[in-house]
Amino acid sequence: MIIIAMVASCIVLVAISYVMLEILSGIVFVPETKVEEMYSRGELVITLEDTEIRSMHVSGDGRYLALIEGTRGGVGSVLRVFEIEGGHREVHSQEIEGSRLAWLGYTQYLVFDHQGDIFVLEPEVGTSENLTASSAYDGSPLPSPDGRFILWTVSQGSSVSGDAEFWVMEADGSGKELLAEAQALAAWDPAGGMVISLYDEGDGGTEGEYMDLLQTAVLGSKGWNDYVEFENEVEYIWWPTQDAIICIGPESIKGENTIKGVWSRVKPPDHVKKLGSTDGLGPEDTYYIFYPSRAEQRLAYVGRKGLEYFDYAERIIYRYPELGARPPLAWNEVGGAIYFVGADGIYRVALEGN
Repeated sequence: MIIIAMVASCIVLVAISYVMLEILSGIVFVPETKVEEMYSRGELVITLEDTEIRSMHVSGDGRYLALIEGTRGGVGSVLRVFEIEGGHREVHSQEIEGSRLAWLGYTQYLVFDHQGDIFVLEPEVGTSENLTASSAYDGSPLPSPDGRFILWTVSQGSSVSGDAEFWVMEADGSGKELLAEAQALAAWDPAGGMVISLYDEGDGGTEGEYMDLLQTAVLGSKGWNDYVEFENEVEYIWWPTQDAIICIGPESIKGENTIKGVWSRVKPPDHVKKLGSTDGLGPEDTYYIFYPSRAEQRLAYVGRKGLEYFDYAERIIYRYPELGARPPLAWNEVGGAIYFVGADGIYRVALEGN
């Protein structure tokens, strides 16, 4: 009888184990990321009146702050460059018809789009050069991290829409070649030899179910290569280190009855590891813009609770709830600060430890 009872108990335990395994298999545990709140109010460094800042970046050497300013509701824009040392003195200004700019690696050369072409500017000299000069519409320049290459979008229409393509050229405009069909959320790998992007396969007719496909394209070979399928919606792709590709998107947290922004590290063919989550990012119907640092593996954004940045190395979020910050943001890693748009112009706030 004792043996029969023991066998019966084992059967019950095994049955319970299978039930628990079935329950737990449907639950994805997401670690909560530590948040440290900072209460600096920032410093107004450039006064602006009733304008819209469309793009803003600090040069890699920390010397210049460049921005594209447009009058709210207006068509034209002004590209302005300020020298940070000595009180943010303006050193260059020119009218443009464009909305994107970026510095070439750690150089003092600035690329921007203007009238459907890609230009490069040396602020100290004040002269710019047209790098594309084509009949197509060229826009959205995105230099590689080391500044050797420029990825940009080519469209045959009057704007970047329709059957657009990604092209790549060297920093001086030479070696232009087609990379792949244009997709969303393009990001360079840290070494500057590969681009990753997102192909949205839709929800297959089932509401709430996503199947986003991450794809890679290697310089010198045309077309996309499948990387990994991602079942949740992806809002941003970040490549902080050569062996780490991070996807950020909203997910419903089990047991909390809430939607948070979740950080996931992905590897082919189907490995996804949840790194953490934040209540500073919310549902998928809210639009966020993300700003990666150059070298310190940090990612900034303005979320539901103010300006935040995620430190990948430390696995911690620094939150500035009282700044009243608006995008765009700009990293000055040399000066240990983040620039942001505020009520009266451009502000600067020191990073943790600076």
